[in-house]
Amino acid sequence: MVSERVTEIDGWGKLVCAPVGALRRSPTLVLSHLVQWDGPLQRAFLMRQIIRRRLGLAVVGWLLALSWTTSSWALTTVPRTFAELVGLADWVLIGTVTQITSAVAAKGERIYTYVKLAELEMIKGEWHDTEYVLRVSGGVVDQRGEVYHGLPQFEEGKRYVLFIQGNFSALFPIVGLHQGVFRVEWDAARQQTVVWPLSDSAHPKSPGGLSLKESRESILPAAGVTVEAFVQHIQAQLRVLSQEGPGAGNADHPGGLSHER
Repeated sequence: MVSERVTEIDGWGKLVCAPVGALRRSPTLVLSHLVQWDGPLQRAFLMRQIIRRRLGLAVVGWLLALSWTTSSWALTTVPRTFAELVGLADWVLIGTVTQITSAVAAKGERIYTYVKLAELEMIKGEWHDTEYVLRVSGGVVDQRGEVYHGLPQFEEGKRYVLFIQGNFSALFPIVGLHQGVFRVEWDAARQQTVVWPLSDSAHPKSPGGLSLKESRESILPAAGVTVEAFVQHIQAQLRVLSQEGPGAGNADHPGGLSHER
């Protein structure tokens, strides 16, 4: 009679046994049939399976983390006066965002987000199309992202007044970042369409100590003015700048921003 001694459990859940006794020198036998496990043996096998599975999940997670790449930059803002907003802008327009899409540039080095605007009202500059496309640096394409902290975010369906400079060449082609973006909204209480500064959660200090929120709000003749009054204010500033001659209202650092990694 040959007895068997369990030596290990293979990867398929079968027992690898070696005969003992009279056939002690025989080769190791592999039993292809399942056997009844005792409690400790079954627990040991289950623990090995759990460890293998967890290691597999950890490797998958690590590979996914490697496949997702995100670049991030911080921005600093130069405070702008209302005269600078008007003077530095190539175009001042009112438009409704109809579409926002992101794509990788032709060379594959950068990601850009394209903001399409319709229902245009041109206040400064000439434009002979029914739509205007604003190109903003950054965005997310597949599993690759570029993030510029501090850039204003546009929403589809919302209407804005924009002071645009350097479109398709600047990092964010709006004078003074959020300072050159104003929301156009219907005020149900007043039954009027009014203009508000673009809200943001953080209000960093400018070099002179005035918060950017205070600097931006001081641009408006009054908070929540009607669209008509706001347009008239821009046109009045344009007349002043035309009398002062070329370069009036301009300042260093076009666009009012710099970026650092």
